[in-house]
Amino acid sequence: MIINLKNNDTTMAISTLGAEPQSLVYEGREYIWQGDKKYWFRRAPLLFPMIGPTKDNKIMAKGKLYDMPGNGFARDMEFTVVDHTEKSALFVLEDSPETRSKYYPFGFRLAVTYTLLPNGYEASATIEAKDDLYYTFGWHPAFSLDINGKGCELDTYTVNFSQNEKLNKKTAVNGRFVYTEDFVDGDSFDLSRAITDIGAIVLDNVKSDEVTLTSSSGEHGVTATMGDMTTLTVWTCAPQHGQYVCIEPMLSFGDAQRPLEIEEMNETRPLRKGESVTYTNTFTVF
Repeated sequence: MIINLKNNDTTMAISTLGAEPQSLVYEGREYIWQGDKKYWFRRAPLLFPMIGPTKDNKIMAKGKLYDMPGNGFARDMEFTVVDHTEKSALFVLEDSPETRSKYYPFGFRLAVTYTLLPNGYEASATIEAKDDLYYTFGWHPAFSLDINGKGCELDTYTVNFSQNEKLNKKTAVNGRFVYTEDFVDGDSFDLSRAITDIGAIVLDNVKSDEVTLTSSSGEHGVTATMGDMTTLTVWTCAPQHGQYVCIEPMLSFGDAQRPLEIEEMNETRPLRKGESVTYTNTFTVF
């Protein structure tokens, strides 16, 4: 089911499958990649409770092995719409016999609220622990390169930080991270297919409050707030070259070399029974 939001002339569409944004139209321009199976069929998934690959797509929890799809299972689950107004909607996913037996033996409630702004949207996720659990979380929106003209090249785009950064890059190649020191040394870096064809650009320890995507070929772009997240991932598909790039604030990104035991993963965070935590990020467009 598709839930539609409207704020004056700005519109947004969100699927109940994965609580995934499908469209964001501002001033008549579509900013969300519209998906194409030839390249990447998704549009703007959320990532829970894992991000990145795990060894053999498995995790160990409570002494048992469980399947764990890359980037978690929530993006492929049907959420329930709990509240819906003209400008906002609340989607909820809770543990079920299927999730506990197949993927993740913990009780949880994941509540995701999208609020449509005059020029973008706010995304807020609250994770409630019914059991002691371990998790990570992130947003994975894909933005159309065509906002600056049909066929606008990825190589015209730059990722800009709100302050100077000194960041190493890690990229998962065949499931194992390869590191590039001082990939960012300043307040921006230029995108290129030569870089993204290797794999996702994963940057830890980001200090900036905001990250902005701009292009030398036009005046349109996207600004994402980092909120409480300190890892930024920038990704597009390869070797096929789709007309999109993902700007992804997240808590962490792991590779397939991490331990199988979820408690031992550096990328996961503990949340004790009865506790909850909320992550809020905004994506504004221009």
